[in-house]
Amino acid sequence: MYLCLYAFSKRHKYTNIANYFIFYTAAISIYCFATAMTLISTTLEQISFWNTILYIGMPTSATLGLLYVMSYLGFKLTVRRSMFILLIPFITIFMVATNHWHHLHYRVFELDPNLGAPFVYQEIGFWYMVHGVYTFASMFIAFLLLISQWKETAKVYRPQLITLMFGQLVPIVTAFLYLNGLTPAGVDPVPMILWVSSLLYLWAISTSRLFRIMPIAKDTIYNSITDGAIVLDASYRLIEFNQASKAMLPNLNKSMFGQNFVKFWNEQTGEELPFKLTTELSDVQEVKLCSEQADRVYQVRITSLEQARNSKGLLLVFTDITEIKRLQEKLEQQAYYDELTKIYNRRAFLQQSEREFQDAKETGLPFNFYGSINGYRSL
Repeated sequence: MYLCLYAFSKRHKYTNIANYFIFYTAAISIYCFATAMTLISTTLEQISFWNTILYIGMPTSATLGLLYVMSYLGFKLTVRRSMFILLIPFITIFMVATNHWHHLHYRVFELDPNLGAPFVYQEIGFWYMVHGVYTFASMFIAFLLLISQWKETAKVYRPQLITLMFGQLVPIVTAFLYLNGLTPAGVDPVPMILWVSSLLYLWAISTSRLFRIMPIAKDTIYNSITDGAIVLDASYRLIEFNQASKAMLPNLNKSMFGQNFVKFWNEQTGEELPFKLTTELSDVQEVKLCSEQADRVYQVRITSLEQARNSKGLLLVFTDITEIKRLQEKLEQQAYYDELTKIYNRRAFLQQSEREFQDAKETGLPFNFYGSINGYRSL
């Protein structure tokens, strides 16, 4: 529960995988709490009630753990895909809550005649086997996915990878021992041993900066650069920005994390996004931002953020080129305009004549020198 509340309170500082971790740890908290309440129950009705609550957390926690690992490794998870993966756990919750009608999850669920409350004698049904296979498969697939990424993961991220692997391995081994009768009878040891993986997660959060898009050592550099830097996730949602970005967009704040950047830009500037969110730009983009103090011109560079071959989002870097543009305009004014009359000078006239001469050659029309003279005089 502490892990869940801590990740929730710091969610604005973390990448999108923290959201899955919040639901994952919340499900485990329900599982552990309901298990404790089941063990102090004295009647079958109480045990049945808390067993139903237990099944809100237990089957979903394994699948949410899989979704969390997939998100960490860069799999693109849409809401529809996530709900599809969670379908079996949701059905399991319904099956347990209505088991007294159909007995598909438990064929028999009654107090143990020898041990008494809170121990229960049960015979498993068809859906219990479906649920069990799916739960084990979720944890095992998550574990295999983490192992498969070991070689492709940078050393700085490997402590995080080890933590996630043990977070999946601990409940797998414990549940295997329980189902094979190698633990005390009638007691599910899995929620009692999850403190091991919880300590590992606490260590990973505090030392290796789990959830961060970059190690904490880079934060100072990130916030000290003068260019505005904005980080978007794979769905183009705002997940990070530096101090220079706040100077560029004064209304930018942490409450806007998670917003679609296109919508955010429209709300902040009142205009459509003037560039496409893609790394395949044929030229450097320029953006003009108007403020009460002065209009500023920015050069925009977009870079893809990747980890283990999976796209993780985009980095937008805004470089202030206002002074450069002003200098260019000043040099152009000095180069092409007479200082006294403020009209084109001889250099501008010759360049204009050259352009018109080239146009005449390309089109085949005669070059009108006197027309150029008159045009120049009109300027």
